[in-house]
Amino acid sequence: MTGTTRKLQCLIVLVCLSVVLGFSNVALLQSQSLTTRKTTVTIRTSTKLSVPSLLRSLKITIPSVVPPVNSNLQSTTSRQEPSAAVSDETNDVDAMRAKAGLLRLSILKQQMELQTLERQVRCCEAPTSNTLLPDSPLDAATQIFQNSIATFQLSTKVLLRKVARVRAKIGSSNQQYENVGDYALSQTKTATRIISDLVLRHPDRLWQLVDPDLPKLVPHAPAILARLDKLESHVAPILERVVNNRSHLASVEPYLDEILERFDDIEPHLPWILDNIDVLAPYTGLLLKHVDELLLYAQVGDDEDIPTTGSQYDLAEQLLPYLEYYVKNLDIVGPHLPLLRPHVPQLLKYNRIGLISPHIEKLFAKGYRDLSASANMDVLLFWLGWTLTVPGLPALFFALPGSPRIVSFLANRLPKRFVRGYCNDVSCSVDNMDYGVSWNRLSKA
Repeated sequence: MTGTTRKLQCLIVLVCLSVVLGFSNVALLQSQSLTTRKTTVTIRTSTKLSVPSLLRSLKITIPSVVPPVNSNLQSTTSRQEPSAAVSDETNDVDAMRAKAGLLRLSILKQQMELQTLERQVRCCEAPTSNTLLPDSPLDAATQIFQNSIATFQLSTKVLLRKVARVRAKIGSSNQQYENVGDYALSQTKTATRIISDLVLRHPDRLWQLVDPDLPKLVPHAPAILARLDKLESHVAPILERVVNNRSHLASVEPYLDEILERFDDIEPHLPWILDNIDVLAPYTGLLLKHVDELLLYAQVGDDEDIPTTGSQYDLAEQLLPYLEYYVKNLDIVGPHLPLLRPHVPQLLKYNRIGLISPHIEKLFAKGYRDLSASANMDVLLFWLGWTLTVPGLPALFFALPGSPRIVSFLANRLPKRFVRGYCNDVSCSVDNMDYGVSWNRLSKA
């Protein structure tokens, strides 16, 4: 009995020691890592498996119980090593989510501002004198219908004027048709080719028609039909860069009838316009109001001293970065553009236009209106062009209250012989009250 009692006592002691050691190691592991529950479950499972092994063999020693627990400790420690990298990745994700939240907030504010501007635009475009927003969906639908009818009437006038020019054979593009019937047949064939090419040969382009502003083109159908012969070769780039859910159609559509009215003048430059549509589209209305003045800058003359790459739009490419400075003040700057055109090569030298452009708004805001000064810009640049390169001097000069009068005085008083040679007496006549009266007519025949 004594031997059996001792064996039972040893067995109980060993079991108690193994259990105590197992739970102590589990507590140690829990204090070291609380990242996952899986590790703790593994440790407890392995500890419980060591107790039946002691029951099956009374000769087992205490060290035989400890190694499994230590192996789990090593595995847990190895699992803890990448925790720093995981923490860094978590911080990066948090930073990206924070930045995304700020961008969403900024987009939301811009969308609210856009909606406010669009409401104001709709009020201004309303055919009635009521400038209030519609009170009900029925009023909104009525207003949209009235605007569509007004647009359709303008578009029909574009078609009728085109038919009148075809009948009178006015313009080189209208002399190819024998009569109005021949013109109508030609436009019908063109429409058939465009639709068949879109549906049969390039059905993938149909996805580009998924644009929320596309239904707005329906009232413009007569004007589009009037210009199908000119539009046919540009259908693919127009679908890709203007429609195609790029938000450009909302900027272009209100002026589509005027664009198609002057399409004979605009169409030769349409490929370049489409290449730069991201920059030009927001300013469609402002640019169209001064289309004749701006078309002077579309091409480079053969005798002009302008660095070119072989493209006829090299001049326009060099002036494009400064569009934002001038487009907001085109109503004021517009009459000066034809007079400044001969002096553009001098303005492009030494990046003078880049140095003076940031101050143009200040100059015109102070009342600069003298057309003769723009006509004599070459004289100013010859004598005083070097001052633009002095740091701070242009900003200081254009900040003066009398800077417009100083510019006008110097442009008309500085000697011209050193600049123009024997042509120093030649000047542009801008005193006539009819200057610029016939420009930018959007219903031009």
